[in-house]
Amino acid sequence: MKKTLRTFAVLMGPLFVSACGGNFSTDLFGSDQAPLPCPNVTVLPGAENITIFREGPGRDLVDVTFEGVIEPIGGECVYEDDDALVVAELLLQVSVVKGPAANTETPTVPFFVAIADRDKKVLSKKVFDTTIQIPAGQKRGAVQEEMIQRIPILSGRTGADYAIVIGFQLSGEQLEYNRKTIR
Repeated sequence: MKKTLRTFAVLMGPLFVSACGGNFSTDLFGSDQAPLPCPNVTVLPGAENITIFREGPGRDLVDVTFEGVIEPIGGECVYEDDDALVVAELLLQVSVVKGPAANTETPTVPFFVAIADRDKKVLSKKVFDTTIQIPAGQKRGAVQEEMIQRIPILSGRTGADYAIVIGFQLSGEQLEYNRKTIR
């Protein structure tokens, strides 16, 4: 399944980008109406990376079990219910690298998907866990997650008035570590 999603993303990536904008109509009956815009997808600054340390007080590089990165790699949206609802499908990639203290080949990392309005007010947020299988003898692994978000659109607004925000669900300690080390 993950290989299928990867192939799908590579083959359909250009279509995803063009499905949410551009200068063509998606109406098969010849309407000249431009497609409505998709919500912006962004990674919350400071939450794009995660560093997981082994249990205990050590916080040196030798204590790192895994480091991870999350990023959006594709997506598309469609409007439903007379443009009162946008259904956004996004494809995320979560990658990890084993650190010196790694003790498993299948780390699980938490990430979130949130919806915010144009005033940056968070309308909804959900936390997910994903497990990454690192192939034997390798230091890196990745997984792709397909997420579907249903966003009610207020009258007079479009998907462009909303943002889909993703990132790792960090502990206070992890967030502080990111602020100190990642530039």
